[in-house]
Parts: sequence; structure tokens; C-alpha cells
Amino acid sequence: MALEMVESVQSMGTQVALLHRISSIVSSGLELETMLRELVDLIMQVTNSDACLVYLADHSTNEVVLRASQLPHSSEIGNIRLKMGEGITGWVAMHKSVVALPKDAALDTRFKSFNALPEDTYEAFLSVPLVSGGDLIGVINVHHREPHKHTSDEVALVSFIGEQMGGALAKSRLAEQSQSAFRRMETLAAVAQKIAAESYLDRILQAISEMVAETLDSPVCSIMLLDDERRELVINAARCSSPEYLHKMPIKIEDSLIGRVVREGRPIMILNVLDEKQYRYPELARKTGLASLLSVPLSSRDKVIGTINIYTREPRVFSDDEIGFVKVVAGQAAIAIENARLMSETLEMKRTLETRKLVERAKGILQYKHNLTEEEAYLRLRNESRRLRRPMRDLAEAVILADDMNKKTGDKPTLPAPAEDIM
Repeated sequence: MALEMVESVQSMGTQVALLHRISSIVSSGLELETMLRELVDLIMQVTNSDACLVYLADHSTNEVVLRASQLPHSSEIGNIRLKMGEGITGWVAMHKSVVALPKDAALDTRFKSFNALPEDTYEAFLSVPLVSGGDLIGVINVHHREPHKHTSDEVALVSFIGEQMGGALAKSRLAEQSQSAFRRMETLAAVAQKIAAESYLDRILQAISEMVAETLDSPVCSIMLLDDERRELVINAARCSSPEYLHKMPIKIEDSLIGRVVREGRPIMILNVLDEKQYRYPELARKTGLASLLSVPLSSRDKVIGTINIYTREPRVFSDDEIGFVKVVAGQAAIAIENARLMSETLEMKRTLETRKLVERAKGILQYKHNLTEEEAYLRLRNESRRLRRPMRDLAEAVILADDMNKKTGDKPTLPAPAEDIM
């Protein structure tokens, strides 16, 4: 009885210490990503484990998303997703119940393995739900390399941390979402207004890159457009603090990280570009102090025409709302680009038609004045255009202007020395 009382007092003392630690984390006003890293560190200390993963619920897609890890997973953070009920993690999320496997975790019928996660090869696995007010916030996964029997106290401690941190994480996410949503709505309205007010594509895209960078606290935001013929992406607009970034050479689609966005037609999120072999400018990223990258395709008529790229100075997992926001901006930018191209094509067609009419009129004048056939008149215009290295439109306008002047003065046409054969 005395032993049980001592153990109970020790357990209460541990929980009080944890409460103090959690309270300090919550009251410090940390950002969500920092809070998640603190949670991972706390779990590692309590369980003396070899790895810890934290998944957060995305109720809009009915999934849980990997958001934090003790081991480096720059490409997997934010990208590994499990449907509710999928794998042990999804099962825990769906049932809000604990799963503790002391060994051979991968042999459990619910287990789903990811090749990119070495933790999946570990023997022992403890999965605990993060819950706040009965609502699922996420899942904590604890891994041990060797077989490990999870004691009731250990499970209770991790569950206790999950309950206490669940509320803090929920509030943190809500606060971030509310603030970010307001900024994103302001930016979307400003982007729409800019597109409506401006007619010059370069100025529109530059304004978009600056507004997105401001909204997402990004030191570098660029818009790259696709050169189909060369199969390259070229920077068209950018907001950045480093002039060197603006002078980056075009990057090839086939063998580059951002080119993957064009090839696959979907966004990519990289926790740290310096960890990626396909990233083409590691020295510039290191010098500029860039870490995470979110790259979203600009699509028009089911074809990718470019990318919008957002960098951060600190490793950061972009939320689903942030990715959705960039997708909307990318759609607006693609519309602006498509409209500009259509306008350019329309103006070119109009100019071509006007040129054809001028050439036809000039041909008629030459036919009448010099008794030429239509073909002979055309050949004179073309040959003189080549000799003088001037567009046929300019020569046609010169012929028409000279004819109009002759009609007004009643004089016979006199020809300038270098073009006497035309007139």
C-alpha cells in the first residue's frame, strides 16, 4: 500500500512537471511549427524513444498529415497523408484510441509502410490520439528500434501530454488560420483589383509576387513562365532581397526540382531545399538564407504554363489553407497571362490584317501607275523591302502617302532616289 502511494505521488509529480513544461510552451506564444517541435522533444524525453512523428488532422480532406518529426524528413513533412482509418495512424485517428505494439509492429494487419520513413522498420510502436474537447487534433507516434514493452505509466504520460497539448495546438491552429485567412482574403481582393486595373502583364505579375510574399512572410517569391520550345522555366517577376536571384539562368524542366511541378502538374512542398539534389541553386539559397519552398503550377486550359514559387528563411510546413490560397492566386495569374497572350494575338492579327490592306492598296497604285500585273507589283514591294531592310508595311505606307500628296498637288509622282523603281 505504501509502495502504491509512493508511485502515485511520483506519477502526480511527473504530471505536475509536465504541466509546467506544457504551460511554458503554450504561454510562450510560439508559432505552430515551433510548438510541434517542442512537443516532439517532450515526447522523446518522456518515452526515451528513438523516433517521434506528429500528424495533424485535416478535416477538409478527412486525412491526417505528417507535420513534425524528430528525424529529418524535409520531403515528407506536409506530403505524407493518411485517410481516416488508413494504417495504424489512421485507425487511431478514426477511433481516437491508443495502439501499443511492443514488437513486430510492421506485421500488424493495420500497418501501412512508407519507404521514406525509416521509423517504419522499428520494432515497437505506440500511437496516441491528440484530442481537444472530444475533437481530433492529430496523432502522436512513438517508435523504438528494439522491442519495447510500453508500460501503463508510459502510455498514460503520452496520453496526458496529448490531451494537454491538443487544446493548445487547436487554439494555435485556429489563431493562425484566422489571422492568415484575413491576410489572404485581403491579398486576393488586391490581386483581383490589380488585374482589373492594369493592362501590362509584367506589372501585374510583379505586383502578384510582391503581394504573395508579403502575405506569407516570404523573402523570395517568383513567377516563372514556361518556354515550351526550349523546355525551360524563366523568371518573369520576383520579389526578393537578393539581386542575384533575379539573374538566375533559366532552369530545365527535365532535371530540376521546380521543373517537377510542370511535369507532374501539381504543387510540391520542400522543407529544406538544401537537402534536395535536384535543386539547382544551393549556393545562392545558402547565401540568401532560404530554407523551405512551396511551388504551385500556373495552369491554363489544362496545360501548365509556369510556376509560382514561395521561399521561407526558416523550415516551414505550409498549411492546406496556405497552399489553397497560392493555388487561387496562381489561377488568377494564369488568367492574366492567358488574357495578355490573347490580347497580343488579337493585336497581331489586327496589325497583320491592316498590313495586308496597306500592301493591297500600294499594289493597286503601282499597277495603275506603272501598268504592272498584281504579281509584278507585289515583287517590287518585296524586293525593295529586302534591299532597304525595311518592313513591307513601311514601304506600302510610303507609296500610299506619295500617291495622296500627288493627288493633292496634281503633280506626276516623283520618286525618291533609293526607291525609284517602286514608284
